[in-house]
Amino acid sequence: MNVIKKVATTSLPRTVGLSANHIALLVLVSLASGMVEGSITIFNLSFNLQSVPLSIIGVSYSVAAFPTLARLFSGNKIDKFKKNILTAMRHIMFWSIPILVLFIVLRAQIVRTILGSGQFGWSDTMLTAAALALFAVSLVAQSLVLLFVRGYYAAGNTKKPLIVNVLSSVFIVIFAYWLVGLFEHFELFKYFIESLLRVGGLSGTVVLMLPLAYSIGMSINAGMLLYLFKKDFGKLPASIELTFRHSFYGAVIMGFVSYQFLQVFDDIFNLDTFLGIFSQGFFSGLLGIIAGILLLRILGNKEVKEITRALHTKFWMARPVAPETEEL
Repeated sequence: MNVIKKVATTSLPRTVGLSANHIALLVLVSLASGMVEGSITIFNLSFNLQSVPLSIIGVSYSVAAFPTLARLFSGNKIDKFKKNILTAMRHIMFWSIPILVLFIVLRAQIVRTILGSGQFGWSDTMLTAAALALFAVSLVAQSLVLLFVRGYYAAGNTKKPLIVNVLSSVFIVIFAYWLVGLFEHFELFKYFIESLLRVGGLSGTVVLMLPLAYSIGMSINAGMLLYLFKKDFGKLPASIELTFRHSFYGAVIMGFVSYQFLQVFDDIFNLDTFLGIFSQGFFSGLLGIIAGILLLRILGNKEVKEITRALHTKFWMARPVAPETEEL
């Protein structure tokens, strides 16, 4: 009975924390229901699209690290526990930052390739792409939240993530109402957002305030968890800052090269067809990734070396050690 009570006590804060985030999303959807027709669809589609890289990176690393973290903490190996979280944190930042930039640069191609059929028109594409870009801004923050939350769960501390999740959910709702009001009553702010995301002249652009509010709230969530983590386990090593800088430099180059080649392929492919849109986005992104990897290799990036070593071991396995002929 004591074991059941302990499990229930530990899991209840997690349940409440998840519920708080879902309630915040429900409030955002209810706000979208009061906007122009199609706002809910734009919000949901863009949220689902940004969930793909989040699941591949944030969920994968955090779930894979959890059993090891729980074992290390229960064995009182706190230094190794912290080291494993920091390793996962480095790799999450290494992958998330470039993908964040590529999603922003190639947002229209991504949305048009996946959703551009039937009654889904160009204005719908542009609004969904803009919403996707605003969701993607917090991709790193959302991934780190998943990691820190599981790190605290592995340590048996479910109360701190609960408090942080509830607070961030409240912030999401507050920012949503505030940004919608600001967008509707402050023309300069509206013009700035529409110009930045290239959606000027389209109706229903106020829906973009919802993903912006969500990204702000999740960034606050990640910031609070990072502060608590440093307070509980000590400051972060210099390797984290180095990984962030390298990943940022690589992402900037990837984004710049991809954007330039979008203009080049604009004159090569027929953008009125699925194949043309897909080819423009695919080859632009591919060339951007190659440019970013070359820069990271020049910088001597640790993560690139680790990935290269892992691929070499996986696909070009070392020659097996065989006994000498005389021993056969």
